[in-house]
Amino acid sequence: MNILVTVLGVLGTVSMIIASLIKGRNMKTILFFVFFGNVLAATSYLLGDGGINGAASCYIGGVQTLINYLFDSKNKPLPKWLVVVYALSFIGINIYVGAVSEMKFYLVALAIIASLTFIMCIGQKTGAKYRFWTLFNFVLWGVYDALSGAWEVLVTVHVPLFIFTVAGMIVHDRKKAD
Repeated sequence: MNILVTVLGVLGTVSMIIASLIKGRNMKTILFFVFFGNVLAATSYLLGDGGINGAASCYIGGVQTLINYLFDSKNKPLPKWLVVVYALSFIGINIYVGAVSEMKFYLVALAIIASLTFIMCIGQKTGAKYRFWTLFNFVLWGVYDALSGAWEVLVTVHVPLFIFTVAGMIVHDRKKAD
């Protein structure tokens, strides 16, 4: 089972790396890879040891990404009430898991803030804005990983994603000198 968990985690990370490297306004393609990255990561958390919080958050993120993909495919704006539902679902799952696992308040608060920035990531209209919010999101999750002692996730997931997001910003988003 550990090999399957590792393979799913690696595939999820690769999918998110691809999303961070996509150029321009192609949000449908970015959302496609973010969706699969979340589902693969959630499944690896679920099959791994005690990752129910990560699994729940990633599955919720996957559903939210799929909904955004459907709206984007039809060139329709996301309703404000749906964004509120997204936020409440992340807040609810993090408070619940934090209470059940007796997690420290500051870790629950940091997880909520990081989860809410994910909503900003997938709600963007361009790859540049997606990468900006994704960078912010990965910094928050990196701090969470460090404070909670999740060194494996920090080193194998959030640091590589941070590096590739910065690479995507350097390649696609920096202003060209005249």
